[in-house]
Amino acid sequence: MKRKILAALCAALCAVMLLVSAAACTDSGEMDSSAGEIRLFGNSFNYSKYDSETYLTYLDCRGSTIYCTEETAKAYPKLAAALEKTADKIQQSAGKFSSEEDKAAHDFSKDGRTGRYMDTTFSVVKRADEKAVSIEYEGYNFSGGAHGMYWYASRNIDPTTGEEIALSDVVKDQNKLNERLLKELDLRYPEMEIAKRENPFGAYDMNVTATDLTKAAYTFTLDPDGICFYFSTYDLGSNADGVQMVKLLYSDAPDLFVRDYSVSGGYVSGLVEKGLYDLGGDGTVDELYFYGIEEELNQYYNGVYVEKNGKGMKSDLYSYDMDAFVVHTEDNRDYLYVITHMDNDGSNLLIFDLGGEKPSLVEDTGYGLYLAGLEEKSVYGYERITDIHDFTLTLRCDLLATFTATFNTSVGADGKPVLPEDGFFAVPENVNTLESAKAFKADIVDESGQVVSKDVEIPAGETFKLIRTDGNTIVDARLSDGRLARLELERGDDSYLATVNGQLSEEEAFKTLYYAG
Repeated sequence: MKRKILAALCAALCAVMLLVSAAACTDSGEMDSSAGEIRLFGNSFNYSKYDSETYLTYLDCRGSTIYCTEETAKAYPKLAAALEKTADKIQQSAGKFSSEEDKAAHDFSKDGRTGRYMDTTFSVVKRADEKAVSIEYEGYNFSGGAHGMYWYASRNIDPTTGEEIALSDVVKDQNKLNERLLKELDLRYPEMEIAKRENPFGAYDMNVTATDLTKAAYTFTLDPDGICFYFSTYDLGSNADGVQMVKLLYSDAPDLFVRDYSVSGGYVSGLVEKGLYDLGGDGTVDELYFYGIEEELNQYYNGVYVEKNGKGMKSDLYSYDMDAFVVHTEDNRDYLYVITHMDNDGSNLLIFDLGGEKPSLVEDTGYGLYLAGLEEKSVYGYERITDIHDFTLTLRCDLLATFTATFNTSVGADGKPVLPEDGFFAVPENVNTLESAKAFKADIVDESGQVVSKDVEIPAGETFKLIRTDGNTIVDARLSDGRLARLELERGDDSYLATVNGQLSEEEAFKTLYYAG
């Protein structure tokens, strides 16, 4: 049997911090009336270094940044160009760090000192809708010395005008804002006694955006349920104090805000490691904490830890990378979607229920994120989930070929993705067409999947374009005359080859099979 090996598309994570404005405009500067849903994907890279003798990571240099999908790039060309420019700068910066610090990092590890050189920046889309596109960047740098540095950055864009949103566009009164911030900071970090200090926000100006590096700007994201403020190491305290994060809910102080930035009808919000959310919609802020547990050599994750308000749980997994999304439904139920990325485009979606005092695992599925990209630039990555009612998931299949089937979905009443009504997932267009080696019989079905002719003989030399699958045993394929032939596959416990429609092995039925591995 001839088997072509499909190259697995692996998208890594990459890191960013440049803040720029962008707009969805035509060449004349007018808004493109066709601009619709904003879809973004995360591109990744990894410039980490490993010791050839111990296989331990001694320089950890990786992260993520955000791109527009091709469809969104056409509708919002200036936004797309700005994000691409940002990604280029970050990849250059990370590559430079990895190259210049390679020897020093290796020597540091050889000296037996604790830790390793790190330069990481991870980004998540906090929201992407008609009111705002808001992105959080979380970074860490260590290159020797007494300690490393944690930092936050953010980006908030009005998707209609493409302009960076200043805090003064959102908040009416800076003095009242500072009073609220001091109150919340004192509640979350009482040991720092920030409220007792004289004018701790004196250097900040809410008319300034983060693009103006000559003045102090508030770092904030316009989350679906409130404004989240971030204070990096040394912003408000010493290195020992770490970083601080507080949230002002839109519902808690509506008179403070210029306009309503809240999201109605449920939302999805990305999570890097720590996040603040009004879980349950009860008007109180809850803290979520999430991270992957690395195995001994620091080369992959063998577990995931999820914590809500100090109470957590661990779940086993195998993953090189993962993305997390907080899902809040219209009726105030909350879930955490953790999607892992593995070898050969394999993925798993773990769904955690956040409704109780402690997170609980609802289900571990085989679903993954949709792989998007900019083909002209050879940039690919996993599409972010930003809309609770409309997103795309995938399912890796080995049915006459290795491919990643897709389905458009939404969050269901049980917190799980809603499966297609007809039970079928779409096979991507790029899957190779098969050709029959011998004649065999197959049922002919219509577009709805109903059988219209049974046991029709399909001659040798016929072509089969895979169209859809149930992800288990059935594949419908388009014949050269446009009809749909149903192929039912059955594998025995002791055989990796499937039998096609109970007649021939797949190796006998088709000239070439396109499996990965």
